Amino acid sequence: METKKTKIGIVENDENFREQILKILESTPNIESVLQWESAEAYWKDDKGRSLDILFLDIMLPGMNGVDLAGKISERDPLIGKIMLSNMNSDELIYNSLRNGAIGYILKSELKDISEVIDTILRGGAIITPTIAFRVFNHFKQKSSPNAVRLTEKENQILDQMVMGKTINRVAEFLGVSKYTIQHHVKNIYRKLNVHNRAELIKKANDIGLVNPFAPETKN
Repeated sequence: METKKTKIGIVENDENFREQILKILESTPNIESVLQWESAEAYWKDDKGRSLDILFLDIMLPGMNGVDLAGKISERDPLIGKIMLSNMNSDELIYNSLRNGAIGYILKSELKDISEVIDTILRGGAIITPTIAFRVFNHFKQKSSPNAVRLTEKENQILDQMVMGKTINRVAEFLGVSKYTIQHHVKNIYRKLNVHNRAELIKKANDIGLVNPFAPETKN
């Protein structure tokens, strides 16, 4: 039985790093083709990118970033496996990438066996490097700690929306309640977390692991 050949794409504006990946892929078996783009916009306009099996996406691209592009691809071409490439292990970037449909998040400094990564994705798996795995694990560990701040289910829903930048009115609209109800809950959240403004709230929520990486996104 003939093995299916894999179509790979790379969106990366760092030429040296792109060449490094291409060199590795050249020696990887069962790859039919490797396409490359230097920006999210260039990829999005090129119909050849729609037939890929796997796409490696740099996060910090000029213009549209890789996280936003991942979200657009998930809506238009959901079968493409998206793997984020980054020099940063920011919790916010990790969670936003997952929300936008990425099935892999790899630090460039930890990218070793691409062939193994590709094989895992094609078998329906997901890939995160050890540093990222630790951060995700630590997030849920903090949430389950007996000393963790306890918010109600409604307070957690409101916190998730506020962390994503939604206004009181938008949160009220999303949850189907009045803005006065939301304001009441926000006061309780501020009191429980011992913060005084939204900036302190977001920082504290991230620091103690209260941000839900799978919270549903709302529209502005």
